[in-house]
Amino acid sequence: MSKIFVPSDFTPVSNVAIRYGCEIAESTKSEVYLLHIVKTQGEIEAAKKKLEVQAADHATRHAIKINIHVRVGNIFDDIPDVAAEENAELIVMGTHGMQGMQFIVGSNALRIISESKVPMIIVQADTKQSAKISKLLIPLDLHQETKQKLKIACDVASRFGAEVHIISPKETDEFLHNRLARNISYAEGYLEERNLRYKTVITESGSGGFVKELLKYAKYAEIDMICILNTAEERLVHAFGMDSEQKIITNEAGIPVMILNPAVTYKDSSSVFAQ
Repeated sequence: MSKIFVPSDFTPVSNVAIRYGCEIAESTKSEVYLLHIVKTQGEIEAAKKKLEVQAADHATRHAIKINIHVRVGNIFDDIPDVAAEENAELIVMGTHGMQGMQFIVGSNALRIISESKVPMIIVQADTKQSAKISKLLIPLDLHQETKQKLKIACDVASRFGAEVHIISPKETDEFLHNRLARNISYAEGYLEERNLRYKTVITESGSGGFVKELLKYAKYAEIDMICILNTAEERLVHAFGMDSEQKIITNEAGIPVMILNPAVTYKDSSSVFAQ
């Protein structure tokens, strides 16, 4: 039985994350584990009671098993640690956006993502999309590691019968254009081998305006999930700007974002979507 971990801070956005995690669990025959991190031992019992209320509420709407887990520590270190210790295959987490509690934005969030041994899906308070994904968007850039996300993205597409949308920036430099073209060709071949439906889109703007065009397209095409890599911690300059991950994660359409850490090699067994 696969395990999906959902960190909760008892705010409305955590209920969105739980709802989304439960929908995935129903489709993948997984169990959901609600996780809350406290600072002291004295807070454990109160936190357990709150998690039990959340679990009972969502259990009435989803035919899955929901477990609870409370741990003393801090969210930045212990969310990845607990998921690894419990052999979780996925983390679904909510973001409070660019304001308020910096739960999943900025350098602190990247600490969580960079330490994670499993994929993470980020949702927002206004996320309305269902976890029954019909359209998946994969941005392709010039990073060699971009190919790493194809395996899990294709697992998701296969599981839900989703159409994959590949999106890349327009490159006028011949060397960069040819390199990007090779990445696109590889991705298309990968999808064709797996009999997945796909579309390839080249934006009008180059790398500088790519994120804006990507999000505009995602909203227009009614994309259900965007799959990206966490590259902000790399020493290389990010092709689309150092804050690209934040902009995509906090997109105004509330589209869920799957984030993969390129420093981690994901095994087939570590994906709840693998068939």
